[in-house]
Amino acid sequence: ARWELAESLLQDVFWVVRSEVFKPCVEDKDLAFCLNEGECSIIETVAGVHRHCRCKEGYHGLRCDQFVPKTDAILSDPRFIKWTYHKWH
Repeated sequence: ARWELAESLLQDVFWVVRSEVFKPCVEDKDLAFCLNEGECSIIETVAGVHRHCRCKEGYHGLRCDQFVPKTDAILSDPRFIKWTYHKWH
């Protein structure tokens, strides 16, 4: 889970640093590429044209298709607190 969070943060940093090479998606097939309200962009490189998604909070993955609940939501869940207490006591 930590690696996935780091990946998401790196995607956001890359988005800001390299924003000059990203173009908004305009075609329907490209707009549908990102899931869960992710923001689609096109990047053109020497290797070809690639789609990139900037995911909403809580989502990550190439197409924003993977959900990661916020840590504070997990920690406040009574089932998690009970499991943690029993595991360590």
